Amino acid sequence: FFSEIKWQYLRTRKQQLIRRFPANWQILFLEPYAAGRANSFRLQWDNNVCFVTLPYFKNFPQRWLQRLVSLLIVRAGIIGMAAVWAWVLMWRSGFRRHDLVMVSNIYAAPLVRWLKSPFGLAKGKPVIYDCNDHHLSFALTPPWAERYFVSTCRRADRIVCVSASLAETIPPASRGKVLVIGNGVEYARFAGNAAPAEALLQFRPRPILLFVGAIYEWIDFDLLAQVAVSHPDKILVLIGPVARFLLTEMEKLLHVPNVKYLGEIPYDHLPAYLAAADVGLMPFIKTQHTQVVNPGKLYLYLAAGKPVVSTAVSPELMALANEIFLAEDATTFVAQIDRALAAATTGVEARRQVAAANDWQEKTRQMVDLLERLCAK
Repeated sequence: FFSEIKWQYLRTRKQQLIRRFPANWQILFLEPYAAGRANSFRLQWDNNVCFVTLPYFKNFPQRWLQRLVSLLIVRAGIIGMAAVWAWVLMWRSGFRRHDLVMVSNIYAAPLVRWLKSPFGLAKGKPVIYDCNDHHLSFALTPPWAERYFVSTCRRADRIVCVSASLAETIPPASRGKVLVIGNGVEYARFAGNAAPAEALLQFRPRPILLFVGAIYEWIDFDLLAQVAVSHPDKILVLIGPVARFLLTEMEKLLHVPNVKYLGEIPYDHLPAYLAAADVGLMPFIKTQHTQVVNPGKLYLYLAAGKPVVSTAVSPELMALANEIFLAEDATTFVAQIDRALAAATTGVEARRQVAAANDWQEKTRQMVDLLERLCAK
């Protein structure tokens, strides 16, 4: 599995699916190098998952590195080293004989091409591209990444997209290979009766507005500031990692007295924080990225029975207009918060039904069925 994030990072779609794959499956999880996080170039095992850092790249915030890797000869050198290391890892870990290749990192396209070559270790094996984001819409995406995206789609035997709107971004020549399997939630974990987190109870009796997730370029800091200023009687709590290039924006937001940032919280503790919250927020900027989003945090909020206020950015969110509170602009978003609070104790069962229909167990069943059918051909 060529991943764009680390195995021990946030509990994302990849980890949720892979942890539910059959116990007799063995997965080699090849994660990218990430500055500031633990990188292990030695094989490590987590049950039936063997994870290791592979020195391929995604993109770089430093301009000099961007200019450097824009040179074909530099990229070829990096890819060559990664290919050799991948070959060594597959032999040392016993994965030189495998049944299929999965990829969610378009920057692994040259490695997938090498694996599928007449002399590659994956010759004749199916390739599945798990397209979980609009991978060309991220900040700092280099111009040459589009070739990698097209190459990944072309070589994939099947492409799995998290939303129908994301499927429309797949090159026309490859759309016939698309299957939609959306994001989900561990319903039983988040719908349970978790004791509210003490870290949030300290803010009572003021209502708590909660955001959980990666704080990246798609989060509207101006909107969050307007929410906090317009609702001084409430506490706005943010949980999740912040992109380095947004640290200045976060610092400015934290100057608003009723905004609290709690950093990264272990996944197992999240149900307690959701139990203590009153409203879940999704303050997205409307971009290429968010216009096709099917956010996992939506199902976390709904499983916990919490009313959700979100900007109306994607068809998948707008299809839930009866279950969540949508806003086309900042003024409406601010107003929807009071409406959501008024509905906090009503509609709980309807919200949980939406979440239950998107349990990770069912999503995994669909994915496993697809993989087994491809391997049986």
